[in-house]
Amino acid sequence: MCGFEGKNGAGASEKALEMCANIDDMTAEDLSAAMDVLLGAGALDVWFEHIQMKKNRPAVKLSLLARPEEKGRMAELMLRHTTTLGVRMREVERATLERRVKNVETRFGPVRFKEGLLGGRVIKSMPEFDDIKKISRETGLPTGEIRKGAEEDEKSQRADAAPPPAGV
Repeated sequence: MCGFEGKNGAGASEKALEMCANIDDMTAEDLSAAMDVLLGAGALDVWFEHIQMKKNRPAVKLSLLARPEEKGRMAELMLRHTTTLGVRMREVERATLERRVKNVETRFGPVRFKEGLLGGRVIKSMPEFDDIKKISRETGLPTGEIRKGAEEDEKSQRADAAPPPAGV
């Protein structure tokens, strides 16, 4: 199980439900709308995989992760908002980092950063793409340029705030 220690150790481990359906008769727009419904209803993650079905038909596999107690509601939403006639389900275990959001003042303005912590230490930090996209629309700058600058600013501020190494 990825070497995680559980909720009080290096990370957290939790049970989740993976639900999926193979779909070969929906438009991309309708699939996108179904994804929005599922995410809006609390699915932990939703994704599509390209697959080949019987009669050599190209299709997609719609998958989601949900909390086990959401099984009935998520299955109903998948059945109502897609053309599938059935939903497959299996319990999975997932390892997660502790997460938090912090606001960083960057050269472009405020940007939220998502941080992933392991054992109480930040091991991942990434800018919220919605903030990057908003700044891009407002300034006309490419999202890649904004992301890079925001990451540099966040790293600089994190280094300034870090306590000196032991023994210095």
